[in-house]
Amino acid sequence: MYWPSLDVKTKIAVVMSVISIIMLCIYGLDVIAANGGKNGFLPMDVSVRGSVFGIIPSALLIISFFITRKEPSKKLGILIIIGGALIIAGTGIILALQGAQSQDARAVREFGAVLGIGVIITILGILKIRKS
Repeated sequence: MYWPSLDVKTKIAVVMSVISIIMLCIYGLDVIAANGGKNGFLPMDVSVRGSVFGIIPSALLIISFFITRKEPSKKLGILIIIGGALIIAGTGIILALQGAQSQDARAVREFGAVLGIGVIITILGILKIRKS
């Protein structure tokens, strides 16, 4: 990949963000394929799937912001916003498929935390664009 206007840290952050977006899309497709059930096309437990395809991409998006906190990049900001939006939308899709009525208090707190992380990531993307 060659981006003449980006420095090495920003290139790494862009690659990390693209990987995060791909992982979040795979996670979302798996949840939709499961259609509210426990098994999608990924051969893993729901909690493992959430950890691998939810926590890791979220962490990568946050790391990509902080390793480039001094470098302006609209491209990276847009990618971070897309990742945050996918997390927010994915939370809504999961709640809709599972039915909000069937959720216990612990599950609602977990969804709230995931939603909060999505909002924070989106805000980081906005900050990255504003800095550019």
